[in-house]
Amino acid sequence: MTAERYTAVFTGLLSLKKPGEYLYLTMDEDPRGSGTYTLRRDRPPYEKMGCEISFEDFPKECRQLVLDTYRELWGL
Repeated sequence: MTAERYTAVFTGLLSLKKPGEYLYLTMDEDPRGSGTYTLRRDRPPYEKMGCEISFEDFPKECRQLVLDTYRELWGL
């Protein structure tokens, strides 16, 4: 059993979101290897999140998934 330990919240203008909601990606330490990641559109569960970390503090595999998802969402 794996846990979704990391959450990346995508902010900014995006036609897929409604007011007050954001796209956010939850994942474990090796999201592609384990297949444990989910892209959601809603109000992120801030009350369940721990501390905020910088992008550089994400595991390498998580950083790559966040970048790939960002590029896909914004058509880059």
